[in-house]
Amino acid sequence: MDNEKQKDELTALESIYNSEEFSYKHENNEYECTLKIFLNLSGDFYFSYKDIRQIDEESTKVQISHLPPITVLVTLPNNYPSLSPPNFTLISSWLRPPLLSRLCRKLDQLWKETEGVEILFTWFAFLQNETLEFLNLKENLNINQTYTRYKIALENQIQPELTMCASNILKKSSVDVRHRNEMTNTKNHHHQHFSKKKNKRQKNNKNSFDKRAVFDRPVSSNPVQMLIDYNEMRNEIEFKRNFYTCKICFSDKLGIDCTQFIPCSHVFCKDCIVGYLEVRIKDGAVQDISCPEDKCTSEATPGQIKDLVSPELFSKYDSILLSATLSTMSDIVYCPRRHCQYPVSREVNEVFATCPSCQYAFCLFCKMVYHGIEPCKMNSADKQSLMKEYKNASPEGKLQLEKRYGKKQLQLMIDNTMSENWITNNSKNCPHCKVAIEKSDGCNKMACGHCNTFFCWLCSTRLDPRDPYQHYRNPNSSCFNRVNQGILMNLGDDDDEDDEVDDSDDDDDPTFVVDEFIDYSDDDNSTEEIEIDDL
Repeated sequence: MDNEKQKDELTALESIYNSEEFSYKHENNEYECTLKIFLNLSGDFYFSYKDIRQIDEESTKVQISHLPPITVLVTLPNNYPSLSPPNFTLISSWLRPPLLSRLCRKLDQLWKETEGVEILFTWFAFLQNETLEFLNLKENLNINQTYTRYKIALENQIQPELTMCASNILKKSSVDVRHRNEMTNTKNHHHQHFSKKKNKRQKNNKNSFDKRAVFDRPVSSNPVQMLIDYNEMRNEIEFKRNFYTCKICFSDKLGIDCTQFIPCSHVFCKDCIVGYLEVRIKDGAVQDISCPEDKCTSEATPGQIKDLVSPELFSKYDSILLSATLSTMSDIVYCPRRHCQYPVSREVNEVFATCPSCQYAFCLFCKMVYHGIEPCKMNSADKQSLMKEYKNASPEGKLQLEKRYGKKQLQLMIDNTMSENWITNNSKNCPHCKVAIEKSDGCNKMACGHCNTFFCWLCSTRLDPRDPYQHYRNPNSSCFNRVNQGILMNLGDDDDEDDEVDDSDDDDDPTFVVDEFIDYSDDDNSTEEIEIDDL
Protein backbone atom coordinates (compact mmCIF):
# COMPACT_ATOMS: atom_id res chain seq x y z
CA MET A 1 0.00 0.00 0.00
CA ASP A 2 2.73 2.47 0.96
CA ASN A 3 4.71 1.62 -2.17
CA GLU A 4 1.73 2.52 -4.36
CA LYS A 5 1.25 5.83 -2.52
CA GLN A 6 4.95 6.62 -2.89
CA LYS A 7 4.86 5.87 -6.60
CA ASP A 8 1.75 8.00 -7.14
CA GLU A 9 3.28 10.91 -5.17
CA LEU A 10 6.51 10.81 -7.14
CA THR A 11 4.63 10.67 -10.45
CA ALA A 12 2.59 13.72 -9.41
CA LEU A 13 5.73 15.65 -8.42
CA GLU A 14 7.35 14.72 -11.72
CA SER A 15 4.44 16.29 -13.57
CA ILE A 16 4.62 19.49 -11.47
CA TYR A 17 8.40 20.16 -11.57
CA ASN A 18 10.69 20.07 -14.59
CA SER A 19 13.71 17.80 -14.95
CA GLU A 20 16.07 20.46 -13.66
CA GLU A 21 14.08 20.84 -10.44
CA PHE A 22 13.02 17.25 -9.63
CA SER A 23 14.33 13.74 -10.23
CA TYR A 24 14.11 10.38 -8.47
CA LYS A 25 15.39 6.81 -8.68
CA HIS A 26 14.65 3.45 -7.06
CA GLU A 27 17.62 1.78 -5.39
CA ASN A 28 17.99 -0.72 -2.52
CA ASN A 29 14.25 -1.14 -2.47
CA GLU A 30 13.79 2.57 -1.64
CA TYR A 31 12.96 5.71 -3.58
CA GLU A 32 15.58 8.45 -3.53
CA CYS A 33 14.51 11.95 -4.64
CA THR A 34 16.46 15.11 -5.42
CA LEU A 35 14.73 18.49 -5.55
CA LYS A 36 16.29 21.88 -6.22
CA ILE A 37 14.38 24.75 -4.65
CA PHE A 38 14.64 27.97 -6.75
CA LEU A 39 13.48 30.81 -4.53
CA ASN A 40 11.28 33.64 -5.79
CA LEU A 41 13.08 36.93 -5.03
CA SER A 42 11.55 40.39 -4.98
CA GLY A 43 12.69 42.95 -7.54
CA ASP A 44 14.75 44.92 -4.99
CA PHE A 45 16.41 41.95 -3.26
CA TYR A 46 20.10 42.37 -2.42
CA PHE A 47 22.82 40.82 -0.33
CA SER A 48 25.18 42.78 1.91
CA TYR A 49 28.61 42.02 3.27
CA LYS A 50 31.52 43.46 5.25
CA ASP A 51 34.36 42.24 7.43
CA ILE A 52 32.84 42.38 10.91
CA ARG A 53 36.32 42.81 12.39
CA GLN A 54 36.42 46.24 10.74
CA ILE A 55 34.07 48.17 13.02
CA ASP A 56 34.06 51.39 10.98
CA GLU A 57 33.63 49.66 7.64
CA GLU A 58 30.29 50.16 5.88
CA SER A 59 28.38 47.25 4.35
CA THR A 60 28.42 46.81 0.59
CA LYS A 61 25.10 46.04 -1.07
CA VAL A 62 24.73 44.07 -4.33
CA GLN A 63 21.34 43.71 -6.00
CA ILE A 64 20.60 40.28 -7.46
CA SER A 65 17.68 38.45 -9.07
CA HIS A 66 18.57 34.86 -8.22
CA LEU A 67 20.08 32.86 -5.39
CA PRO A 68 21.66 29.41 -5.73
CA PRO A 69 18.99 26.73 -5.18
CA ILE A 70 18.56 24.84 -1.93
CA THR A 71 19.04 21.15 -2.64
CA VAL A 72 16.76 18.66 -0.84
CA LEU A 73 17.81 15.01 -0.78
CA VAL A 74 14.94 12.69 0.27
CA THR A 75 14.84 8.94 0.95
CA LEU A 76 11.42 7.33 1.42
CA PRO A 77 11.29 4.52 4.02
CA ASN A 78 9.19 1.46 3.17
CA ASN A 79 6.60 2.43 5.81
CA TYR A 80 6.18 6.03 4.51
CA PRO A 81 3.70 7.69 4.70
CA SER A 82 1.71 5.44 7.04
CA LEU A 83 4.23 5.37 9.91
CA SER A 84 7.57 7.07 9.23
CA PRO A 85 8.40 10.49 7.75
CA PRO A 86 10.83 10.83 4.83
CA ASN A 87 14.52 11.07 5.62
CA PHE A 88 15.91 14.30 4.23
CA THR A 89 19.03 16.50 4.00
CA LEU A 90 19.08 20.24 3.22
CA ILE A 91 22.14 21.53 1.32
CA SER A 92 22.92 25.18 0.64
CA SER A 93 25.95 27.24 -0.36
CA TRP A 94 24.70 30.52 1.12
CA LEU A 95 22.45 29.64 4.11
CA ARG A 96 24.49 29.11 7.28
CA PRO A 97 23.92 25.95 9.40
CA PRO A 98 21.81 27.75 12.07
CA LEU A 99 19.31 28.88 9.43
CA LEU A 100 19.28 25.51 7.69
CA SER A 101 18.66 23.88 11.06
CA ARG A 102 15.59 26.08 11.57
CA LEU A 103 14.26 24.87 8.22
CA CYS A 104 14.83 21.27 9.23
CA ARG A 105 12.83 21.76 12.42
CA LYS A 106 10.05 23.44 10.43
CA LEU A 107 9.81 20.46 8.08
CA ASP A 108 9.57 18.14 11.08
CA GLN A 109 6.75 20.29 12.43
CA LEU A 110 4.85 20.11 9.13
CA TRP A 111 5.08 16.32 9.19
CA LYS A 112 3.71 16.16 12.72
CA GLU A 113 0.76 18.35 11.72
CA THR A 114 -0.23 15.97 8.89
CA GLU A 115 1.26 12.66 10.08
CA GLY A 116 0.32 9.67 7.93
CA VAL A 117 -0.27 11.74 4.77
CA GLU A 118 2.04 12.35 1.79
CA ILE A 119 4.16 15.33 2.78
CA LEU A 120 6.69 15.90 -0.02
CA PHE A 121 4.68 18.47 -1.99
CA THR A 122 3.88 20.39 1.20
CA TRP A 123 7.56 20.50 2.10
CA PHE A 124 8.64 21.58 -1.37
CA ALA A 125 5.96 24.29 -1.64
CA PHE A 126 6.95 25.69 1.77
CA LEU A 127 10.64 25.77 0.90
CA GLN A 128 9.99 27.43 -2.44
CA ASN A 129 7.46 30.06 -1.39
CA GLU A 130 8.00 30.74 2.33
CA THR A 131 11.69 30.16 3.10
CA LEU A 132 12.78 33.81 2.90
CA GLU A 133 9.84 35.07 4.94
CA PHE A 134 10.26 32.31 7.54
CA LEU A 135 13.96 33.19 7.95
CA ASN A 136 13.26 36.95 7.81
CA LEU A 137 15.26 37.37 4.58
CA LYS A 138 12.60 38.90 2.36
CA GLU A 139 14.71 41.85 1.11
CA ASN A 140 18.27 41.36 2.31
CA LEU A 141 20.68 38.48 2.79
CA ASN A 142 23.44 39.35 5.26
CA ILE A 143 26.60 37.31 4.69
CA ASN A 144 28.90 39.23 7.05
CA GLN A 145 29.95 36.17 9.05
CA THR A 146 30.55 34.04 5.96
CA TYR A 147 32.56 36.82 4.33
CA THR A 148 34.63 37.40 7.49
CA ARG A 149 35.51 33.70 7.72
CA TYR A 150 36.58 33.80 4.09
CA LYS A 151 38.89 36.76 4.80
CA ILE A 152 40.37 34.97 7.82
CA ALA A 153 40.99 31.86 5.70
CA LEU A 154 42.91 34.00 3.19
CA GLU A 155 45.05 35.47 5.95
CA ASN A 156 45.78 32.04 7.44
CA GLN A 157 47.30 30.88 4.14
CA ILE A 158 50.46 32.88 4.97
CA GLN A 159 50.44 32.04 8.68
CA PRO A 160 53.22 29.36 8.45
CA GLU A 161 55.62 31.91 6.97
CA LEU A 162 54.78 34.40 9.68
CA THR A 163 55.39 31.73 12.32
CA MET A 164 58.81 30.92 10.87
CA CYS A 165 59.73 34.58 10.82
CA ALA A 166 58.61 34.97 14.42
CA SER A 167 60.73 31.94 15.44
CA ASN A 168 63.80 33.43 13.81
CA ILE A 169 63.26 36.68 15.61
CA LEU A 170 62.93 34.88 18.95
CA LYS A 171 66.14 32.95 18.32
CA LYS A 172 68.05 36.11 17.63
CA SER A 173 66.51 38.19 20.40
CA SER A 174 68.42 39.00 23.59
CA VAL A 175 65.44 38.62 25.89
CA ASP A 176 66.53 36.89 29.11
CA VAL A 177 65.28 33.44 29.98
CA ARG A 178 63.20 34.60 32.92
CA HIS A 179 61.26 37.06 30.85
CA ARG A 180 60.60 34.44 28.21
CA ASN A 181 59.34 31.98 30.80
CA GLU A 182 56.94 34.57 32.18
CA MET A 183 55.59 35.24 28.70
CA THR A 184 55.21 31.51 28.06
CA ASN A 185 53.24 30.99 31.28
CA THR A 186 50.96 33.90 30.44
CA LYS A 187 50.43 32.54 26.93
CA ASN A 188 49.55 29.08 28.27
CA HIS A 189 47.07 30.59 30.72
CA HIS A 190 45.27 32.49 27.95
CA HIS A 191 45.36 29.44 25.70
CA GLN A 192 43.68 27.27 28.34
CA HIS A 193 41.04 29.93 28.97
CA PHE A 194 40.37 30.28 25.22
CA SER A 195 40.16 26.48 24.80
CA LYS A 196 37.52 26.21 27.52
CA LYS A 197 35.40 28.93 25.91
CA LYS A 198 35.87 27.35 22.50
CA ASN A 199 34.82 23.90 23.72
CA LYS A 200 31.78 25.38 25.42
CA ARG A 201 30.80 27.26 22.26
CA GLN A 202 31.28 24.15 20.12
CA LYS A 203 29.11 22.19 22.53
CA ASN A 204 26.34 24.78 22.24
CA ASN A 205 26.67 24.86 18.47
CA LYS A 206 26.56 21.09 18.33
CA ASN A 207 23.24 21.13 20.13
CA SER A 208 21.80 23.90 17.89
CA PHE A 209 22.91 22.65 14.47
CA ASP A 210 20.90 19.88 12.85
CA LYS A 211 22.93 17.08 11.28
CA ARG A 212 20.63 17.24 8.27
CA ALA A 213 21.76 20.85 7.57
CA VAL A 214 24.77 20.92 5.24
CA PHE A 215 26.63 24.12 4.36
CA ASP A 216 28.18 23.23 1.00
CA ARG A 217 30.82 25.88 0.29
CA PRO A 218 34.55 25.78 0.99
CA VAL A 219 35.66 28.45 3.46
CA SER A 220 38.43 29.49 1.08
CA SER A 221 36.01 30.36 -1.76
CA ASN A 222 34.75 33.92 -2.12
CA PRO A 223 31.04 34.02 -1.16
CA VAL A 224 30.53 37.40 -2.81
CA GLN A 225 31.87 36.30 -6.18
CA MET A 226 29.96 33.02 -5.92
CA LEU A 227 26.63 34.84 -5.55
CA ILE A 228 27.40 37.30 -8.36
CA ASP A 229 28.52 34.58 -10.77
CA TYR A 230 25.45 32.46 -10.12
CA ASN A 231 23.13 35.44 -10.56
CA GLU A 232 24.65 36.21 -13.97
CA MET A 233 24.49 32.57 -15.05
CA ARG A 234 20.87 32.25 -13.98
CA ASN A 235 19.88 35.49 -15.71
CA GLU A 236 21.29 34.09 -18.94
CA ILE A 237 19.36 30.83 -18.51
CA GLU A 238 16.09 32.65 -17.82
CA PHE A 239 16.69 34.96 -20.77
CA LYS A 240 16.98 32.04 -23.19
CA ARG A 241 13.68 30.56 -21.99
CA ASN A 242 11.49 33.64 -22.54
CA PHE A 243 10.05 35.28 -25.68
CA TYR A 244 11.10 38.76 -26.81
CA THR A 245 10.14 41.19 -29.58
CA CYS A 246 13.07 42.30 -31.73
CA LYS A 247 13.25 46.11 -31.88
CA ILE A 248 14.47 45.99 -35.50
CA CYS A 249 12.31 43.41 -37.34
CA PHE A 250 9.55 43.35 -34.66
CA SER A 251 9.41 39.54 -34.69
CA ASP A 252 8.71 37.52 -31.54
CA LYS A 253 11.53 35.05 -30.87
CA LEU A 254 12.89 32.93 -28.06
CA GLY A 255 15.70 34.43 -26.01
CA ILE A 256 18.07 31.74 -27.27
CA ASP A 257 17.71 33.34 -30.73
CA CYS A 258 18.17 36.88 -29.38
CA THR A 259 20.89 39.00 -27.83
CA GLN A 260 20.63 41.64 -25.13
CA PHE A 261 22.70 44.77 -24.65
CA ILE A 262 23.91 45.64 -21.15
CA PRO A 263 23.05 47.73 -19.17
CA CYS A 264 20.20 49.10 -21.31
CA SER A 265 18.56 45.61 -21.62
CA HIS A 266 17.42 46.28 -25.22
CA VAL A 267 16.75 42.98 -27.00
CA PHE A 268 17.26 42.23 -30.71
CA CYS A 269 17.15 38.99 -32.67
CA LYS A 270 20.52 37.53 -33.62
CA ASP A 271 19.82 37.70 -37.37
CA CYS A 272 19.40 41.49 -37.26
CA ILE A 273 22.39 42.09 -34.98
CA VAL A 274 24.67 39.80 -37.03
CA GLY A 275 23.92 41.88 -40.14
CA TYR A 276 24.52 45.08 -38.19
CA LEU A 277 27.86 43.82 -36.85
CA GLU A 278 29.04 42.54 -40.25
CA VAL A 279 28.51 45.98 -41.83
CA ARG A 280 30.37 47.75 -39.01
CA ILE A 281 33.33 45.34 -39.06
CA LYS A 282 33.68 45.32 -42.86
CA ASP A 283 33.67 49.13 -42.82
CA GLY A 284 36.38 49.10 -40.13
CA ALA A 285 34.15 50.92 -37.61
CA VAL A 286 34.90 48.55 -34.74
CA GLN A 287 35.19 51.10 -31.96
CA ASP A 288 32.11 52.00 -29.93
CA ILE A 289 29.68 49.58 -31.59
CA SER A 290 26.64 50.89 -29.78
CA CYS A 291 23.16 49.46 -29.27
CA PRO A 292 20.98 50.03 -32.41
CA GLU A 293 18.27 51.63 -30.26
CA ASP A 294 18.01 55.36 -30.98
CA LYS A 295 20.17 57.50 -28.65
CA CYS A 296 21.27 54.46 -26.63
CA THR A 297 24.85 54.56 -25.34
CA SER A 298 25.26 50.88 -24.42
CA GLU A 299 27.99 49.08 -26.37
CA ALA A 300 28.45 45.53 -27.61
CA THR A 301 31.09 43.61 -25.67
CA PRO A 302 33.87 41.65 -27.43
CA GLY A 303 32.45 38.43 -25.94
CA GLN A 304 29.02 39.24 -27.32
CA ILE A 305 30.46 39.92 -30.78
CA LYS A 306 32.48 36.70 -30.68
CA ASP A 307 29.33 34.66 -30.00
CA LEU A 308 27.46 36.26 -32.91
CA VAL A 309 29.84 36.54 -35.88
CA SER A 310 31.99 33.98 -37.65
CA PRO A 311 35.53 33.24 -36.39
CA GLU A 312 37.03 34.87 -39.51
CA LEU A 313 35.02 38.06 -39.04
CA PHE A 314 35.79 38.20 -35.33
CA SER A 315 39.49 37.81 -36.11
CA LYS A 316 39.21 40.83 -38.42
CA TYR A 317 37.32 42.75 -35.73
CA ASP A 318 39.95 41.88 -33.14
CA SER A 319 42.80 42.91 -35.43
CA ILE A 320 41.23 46.26 -36.39
CA LEU A 321 40.32 47.01 -32.78
CA LEU A 322 43.86 46.25 -31.65
CA SER A 323 45.32 48.50 -34.35
CA ALA A 324 42.91 51.31 -33.48
CA THR A 325 43.74 51.00 -29.81
CA LEU A 326 47.49 50.97 -30.41
CA SER A 327 47.17 54.00 -32.71
CA THR A 328 45.89 56.04 -29.80
CA MET A 329 49.01 55.24 -27.78
CA SER A 330 51.73 57.83 -28.32
CA ASP A 331 54.54 55.41 -27.43
CA ILE A 332 53.57 52.79 -30.06
CA VAL A 333 54.72 52.82 -33.71
CA TYR A 334 54.43 50.12 -36.36
CA CYS A 335 57.33 48.42 -38.08
CA PRO A 336 57.60 50.05 -41.56
CA ARG A 337 58.24 46.74 -43.33
CA ARG A 338 55.14 45.66 -45.23
CA HIS A 339 55.49 41.99 -44.36
CA CYS A 340 55.91 42.76 -40.65
CA GLN A 341 53.84 45.74 -39.39
CA TYR A 342 54.54 44.67 -35.80
CA PRO A 343 53.69 47.23 -33.06
CA VAL A 344 56.90 48.61 -31.57
CA SER A 345 57.26 50.46 -28.28
CA ARG A 346 59.36 53.60 -28.63
CA GLU A 347 61.54 55.02 -25.89
CA VAL A 348 61.11 58.60 -24.72
CA ASN A 349 63.43 61.12 -26.49
CA GLU A 350 64.75 58.42 -28.86
CA VAL A 351 64.81 59.02 -32.63
CA PHE A 352 64.92 55.36 -33.66
CA ALA A 353 63.30 52.06 -32.68
CA THR A 354 64.02 48.37 -33.25
CA CYS A 355 61.25 45.93 -34.21
CA PRO A 356 61.29 42.97 -31.80
CA SER A 357 59.82 40.72 -34.49
CA CYS A 358 62.13 41.28 -37.49
CA GLN A 359 64.94 43.24 -35.73
CA TYR A 360 64.61 46.13 -38.22
CA ALA A 361 66.13 49.35 -36.80
CA PHE A 362 64.39 52.37 -38.33
CA CYS A 363 64.16 56.13 -38.00
CA LEU A 364 61.00 57.21 -36.19
CA PHE A 365 60.60 60.23 -38.49
CA CYS A 366 61.12 58.98 -42.04
CA LYS A 367 60.59 55.22 -41.26
CA MET A 368 63.69 54.36 -43.31
CA VAL A 369 66.61 52.32 -42.00
CA TYR A 370 68.24 54.20 -39.14
CA HIS A 371 70.71 56.73 -40.57
CA GLY A 372 72.31 58.10 -37.41
CA ILE A 373 73.00 61.85 -37.44
CA GLU A 374 72.35 62.14 -41.18
CA PRO A 375 69.14 64.07 -41.95
CA CYS A 376 66.06 62.28 -43.26
CA LYS A 377 65.83 62.08 -47.06
CA MET A 378 62.90 63.94 -48.54
CA ASN A 379 61.50 64.62 -51.99
CA SER A 380 60.92 68.12 -53.33
CA ALA A 381 57.30 68.26 -52.21
CA ASP A 382 58.22 67.22 -48.67
CA LYS A 383 60.96 69.85 -48.57
CA GLN A 384 58.56 72.57 -49.65
CA SER A 385 56.07 71.47 -46.98
CA LEU A 386 58.82 71.38 -44.35
CA MET A 387 60.07 74.85 -45.26
CA LYS A 388 56.56 76.25 -45.02
CA GLU A 389 56.04 74.54 -41.67
CA TYR A 390 59.36 75.82 -40.35
CA LYS A 391 58.73 79.41 -41.41
CA ASN A 392 55.25 79.48 -39.87
CA ALA A 393 56.11 77.53 -36.71
CA SER A 394 56.14 79.03 -33.23
CA PRO A 395 59.49 79.31 -31.41
CA GLU A 396 58.75 76.04 -29.61
CA GLY A 397 57.79 74.40 -32.91
CA LYS A 398 61.00 75.59 -34.56
CA LEU A 399 63.04 74.12 -31.71
CA GLN A 400 61.34 70.77 -32.22
CA LEU A 401 62.04 70.82 -35.95
CA GLU A 402 65.65 71.89 -35.37
CA LYS A 403 66.03 69.03 -32.90
CA ARG A 404 64.79 66.60 -35.52
CA TYR A 405 66.53 67.94 -38.65
CA GLY A 406 69.32 70.18 -37.28
CA LYS A 407 69.36 73.98 -37.46
CA LYS A 408 72.21 74.15 -40.00
CA GLN A 409 70.52 71.52 -42.16
CA LEU A 410 67.25 73.46 -42.16
CA GLN A 411 69.01 76.71 -43.11
CA LEU A 412 70.88 74.97 -45.93
CA MET A 413 67.62 73.45 -47.10
CA ILE A 414 65.98 76.87 -47.12
CA ASP A 415 68.82 78.32 -49.21
CA ASN A 416 68.75 75.42 -51.67
CA THR A 417 64.98 75.56 -51.91
CA MET A 418 65.06 79.28 -52.68
CA SER A 419 67.67 78.63 -55.42
CA GLU A 420 65.61 75.83 -56.85
CA ASN A 421 62.50 78.02 -56.84
CA TRP A 422 64.38 80.81 -58.60
CA ILE A 423 65.70 78.44 -61.25
CA THR A 424 62.26 76.95 -61.74
CA ASN A 425 60.59 80.35 -62.13
CA ASN A 426 63.27 82.07 -64.23
CA SER A 427 64.71 79.37 -66.51
CA LYS A 428 63.72 76.63 -68.90
CA ASN A 429 65.34 73.32 -69.66
CA CYS A 430 66.95 72.56 -72.97
CA PRO A 431 64.72 70.03 -74.75
CA HIS A 432 67.81 67.96 -75.64
CA CYS A 433 70.22 67.95 -72.65
CA LYS A 434 67.82 69.34 -70.00
CA VAL A 435 70.30 72.03 -68.84
CA ALA A 436 68.57 75.00 -67.17
CA ILE A 437 68.84 78.13 -69.35
CA GLU A 438 67.99 81.72 -68.47
CA LYS A 439 66.88 84.24 -71.09
CA SER A 440 68.04 87.75 -70.22
CA ASP A 441 67.50 89.55 -73.54
CA GLY A 442 66.99 89.08 -77.26
CA CYS A 443 64.44 87.28 -79.36
CA ASN A 444 62.70 84.00 -78.55
CA LYS A 445 65.03 81.85 -80.69
CA MET A 446 67.37 80.27 -78.15
CA ALA A 447 70.60 78.30 -78.58
CA CYS A 448 71.75 75.97 -75.74
CA GLY A 449 75.31 76.81 -74.70
CA HIS A 450 75.85 73.21 -73.57
CA CYS A 451 74.77 71.19 -76.63
CA ASN A 452 74.11 74.04 -79.16
CA THR A 453 70.50 72.94 -79.70
CA PHE A 454 68.14 75.59 -81.11
CA PHE A 455 64.73 75.81 -79.42
CA CYS A 456 61.84 78.22 -78.94
CA TRP A 457 61.71 80.04 -75.62
CA LEU A 458 57.93 80.28 -75.74
CA CYS A 459 56.97 76.64 -76.40
CA SER A 460 60.33 74.79 -75.91
CA THR A 461 60.08 73.27 -79.40
CA ARG A 462 63.39 72.19 -80.98
CA LEU A 463 64.11 74.34 -84.06
CA ASP A 464 65.68 73.35 -87.36
CA PRO A 465 69.34 74.52 -87.14
CA ARG A 466 69.33 75.23 -90.92
CA ASP A 467 66.44 77.68 -90.64
CA PRO A 468 65.48 78.26 -86.97
CA TYR A 469 63.15 81.17 -87.85
CA GLN A 470 60.91 78.98 -89.96
CA HIS A 471 59.06 78.17 -86.71
CA TYR A 472 57.96 81.80 -86.43
CA ARG A 473 57.04 82.18 -90.13
CA ASN A 474 54.81 79.10 -90.20
CA PRO A 475 51.14 80.20 -89.95
CA ASN A 476 50.26 76.84 -88.37
CA SER A 477 52.74 77.35 -85.53
CA SER A 478 51.54 78.51 -82.11
CA CYS A 479 54.43 81.02 -82.11
CA PHE A 480 53.64 82.53 -85.54
CA ASN A 481 54.93 86.12 -85.73
CA ARG A 482 56.09 85.97 -82.05
CA VAL A 483 59.85 85.84 -82.53
CA ASN A 484 60.37 89.17 -80.71
CA GLN A 485 57.50 88.95 -78.26
CA GLY A 486 58.54 90.16 -74.78
CA ILE A 487 61.63 92.19 -75.86
CA LEU A 488 62.16 95.39 -73.83
CA MET A 489 62.63 98.35 -76.25
CA ASN A 490 63.92 101.85 -75.28
CA LEU A 491 62.92 104.49 -77.84
CA GLY A 492 64.74 107.37 -76.11
CA ASP A 493 67.20 109.64 -78.04
CA ASP A 494 70.74 108.40 -77.40
CA ASP A 495 72.15 111.74 -78.62
CA ASP A 496 70.76 113.54 -75.57
CA GLU A 497 73.19 111.87 -73.16
CA ASP A 498 74.64 115.23 -72.14
CA ASP A 499 71.27 116.79 -71.43
CA GLU A 500 70.20 117.15 -67.84
CA VAL A 501 68.11 114.35 -66.56
CA ASP A 502 64.89 115.34 -64.87
CA ASP A 503 64.08 112.71 -62.23
CA SER A 504 60.49 113.84 -62.16
CA ASP A 505 60.01 112.57 -65.72
CA ASP A 506 61.18 108.99 -65.01
CA ASP A 507 57.66 107.68 -65.27
CA ASP A 508 57.49 108.88 -68.88
CA ASP A 509 60.50 106.80 -70.00
CA PRO A 510 59.38 105.35 -73.37
CA THR A 511 60.42 101.77 -72.47
CA PHE A 512 57.79 99.15 -73.39
CA VAL A 513 57.36 95.47 -74.20
CA VAL A 514 57.09 94.53 -77.85
CA ASP A 515 54.28 92.03 -78.34
CA GLU A 516 54.91 91.40 -82.02
CA PHE A 517 58.13 92.58 -83.70
CA ILE A 518 59.09 90.61 -86.78
CA ASP A 519 62.73 90.30 -87.82
CA TYR A 520 63.74 87.51 -90.13
CA SER A 521 67.43 88.35 -90.34
CA ASP A 522 69.98 85.62 -89.72
CA ASP A 523 71.90 87.72 -87.27
CA ASP A 524 72.14 85.60 -84.08
CA ASN A 525 73.90 88.32 -82.13
CA SER A 526 70.57 89.68 -80.90
CA THR A 527 69.99 86.64 -78.68
CA GLU A 528 71.91 85.98 -75.45
CA GLU A 529 71.95 82.53 -73.87
CA ILE A 530 73.04 81.85 -70.30
CA GLU A 531 73.70 78.30 -69.13
CA ILE A 532 72.87 77.59 -65.49
CA ASP A 533 74.76 74.56 -64.34
CA ASP A 534 74.68 75.15 -60.64
CA LEU A 535 73.38 77.88 -58.33
